[in-house]
Amino acid sequence: MAGFPRLLSPISLRGHELRNRVVFTAHTASFSQDGIPGARARAYYEARAAGGAGLIVVEPLPVLQSGGVTPQNYRFEDEGFGPALRATVEAVHAHGTALVSQLYHLGPNADPVATMRDLWSVSGGPPPGGGPGLMHELDDEDIDELVDGHVRAARTARSAGVDGVECMFAYDTLVDGFMSEARNRRSDGYGGTLENRLRLAREILDALRAALGDEPLLGVTVTASMPGYVDAVAHLAEHCDVDYFGIGNGDYDNLDLLMPTLDYEPGFGIPFARSVKQAVPAAVVLAEGRITRPEIGERALAEGSCDLVGMTRAQIADPDLVRKAEAGEEAEIRECVGLNLCVARRLRKFPIACVQNPDAGFELRAVPRAATARHVVVVGGGIAGLEAARVAAEAGHRVTLLERAPSLGGQVALTAGLPRQGAHRYLIDWRARRLERLGVHVELGVDADADAVLRLEPDFVVVATGSEPGQRYPGAISAVDVLRGAEASGPVVVLDEEGHRKGAGVAETLANAGREVTLVGDGVAPAGSLVHTLADAPTRRRLQAAGVRLVRGVRVVSVESDRVVVEREGTHEAIRAASVVHAGRHRPADSLLTVLRDRGLAATTAGDARAPGLVEDAIRSGHDVAAAL
Repeated sequence: MAGFPRLLSPISLRGHELRNRVVFTAHTASFSQDGIPGARARAYYEARAAGGAGLIVVEPLPVLQSGGVTPQNYRFEDEGFGPALRATVEAVHAHGTALVSQLYHLGPNADPVATMRDLWSVSGGPPPGGGPGLMHELDDEDIDELVDGHVRAARTARSAGVDGVECMFAYDTLVDGFMSEARNRRSDGYGGTLENRLRLAREILDALRAALGDEPLLGVTVTASMPGYVDAVAHLAEHCDVDYFGIGNGDYDNLDLLMPTLDYEPGFGIPFARSVKQAVPAAVVLAEGRITRPEIGERALAEGSCDLVGMTRAQIADPDLVRKAEAGEEAEIRECVGLNLCVARRLRKFPIACVQNPDAGFELRAVPRAATARHVVVVGGGIAGLEAARVAAEAGHRVTLLERAPSLGGQVALTAGLPRQGAHRYLIDWRARRLERLGVHVELGVDADADAVLRLEPDFVVVATGSEPGQRYPGAISAVDVLRGAEASGPVVVLDEEGHRKGAGVAETLANAGREVTLVGDGVAPAGSLVHTLADAPTRRRLQAAGVRLVRGVRVVSVESDRVVVEREGTHEAIRAASVVHAGRHRPADSLLTVLRDRGLAATTAGDARAPGLVEDAIRSGHDVAAAL
């Protein structure tokens, strides 16, 4: 505990001794099997308990069928739910970790396609984002049903052995709407004053405490995006028997604040918890939001900003984060990058995954030790090659990695140099450290041809030689070359074919260097491909602040010596340009594969050499190729 005496210190809540202050907070992982937390979910939570988490909060449980958001939501009324949850509780408890079940009703942000029910709302009105029809405004019978749903769900969870329940009164859920002065337009006893707006929350919490008794934990999560959230916590702390308050931020209109990307500073959510702790010092406060490393949580506790630290995506990326902190191995922590693949898959109704940790959610399919060790040669030290080398070495193979550049990382290292994208280095640096500890032989500055590979006498070769920019527009500079130092004089037009970080990041970089920049989405919206990871809004804000002109809804007609001609709805427009930067699609650099196979070697491609894509695609490809060995 020398390095993190506060973070790793125990805390007692209502007689429940948490071994440390680290919480794996509730999130929709979507690992449900027919509405129950089956073997996949159990393995996911058990891995974080084995890794040292003090408290785990299971993903939100809809208290009524109308309150869910995804087909994979748990269904507490299913006869298999209780036994499956009990198996998860027992697995988590076996490692000394407490487990709480979160309850919610998503109200206006439920998904009627998943629930096959109407949308419930505090005051009715059109559904979020528009669309046909109106939402259902709750009447007294609905309120009674909602309170009863919380009690029934809590009793079922408690009968399975959970240590308590947590109510999500945040992020535009149904109860959050009642609490919000902006959304609550009721004229009955549930609207108007703060006391009235919090009446439903009090009734639910009082009913839960009465039904569960004095022993179980009872927590509440609120969002700092709701004006008056500090007063709301103070009121509930005074009037209800609550054990802790989780303080998040954001809502369904500002999801990038709810699950902040790497575009936001680490520790982003701590100030919101601090405001509550200062106003209600007797309350046990849980901070969350981009707390990616133990030292961030330690500092928050030392400053008195909170009592508990939510490190959720951090433990998705590294289930053993707490154990490593306890052992003084914090340099070995596989740090969350904040690329939000987890969020992107959740928003698309798929089980979550992790860029950093391809085994997240696949704990039951861990790569086994090799029955026979082989010599694996990996050609290419980009992110796919690094991951392939890591997985192969951890499986027990002897691995040699060859990289022609003087350093590792490939195009991900270039991406890390873009504004606010430095966290990409975590992907490279952690793997490089692992290769060193695993004894992988790494040779830099080696332009490996078939002869060089053959001399190593490999049993298997992974060709991870990356990709090359396409040459669609003669005379244009590739975005990759700009990142490598190629000069682009202004005014500059950046042609973006993918709507991702490549085009937006280069445009921002050039604008920050004083260039006049126009970012043209060639059939795509600039930053449009970042929408599911929630990075689109902060990216566009930075582009605007840098003075980048955004052009969308066009098709590039021609690139000429001093201008780019685009077409929109039959009308042509010329954009002047001294330099044109092409942020286009790449093509695989895979020629080595054919040569190696022709010379009798067992070989395959990985990453961009197989199919150019995103960083998560490259890591998954490298992982799976090595796992298949």
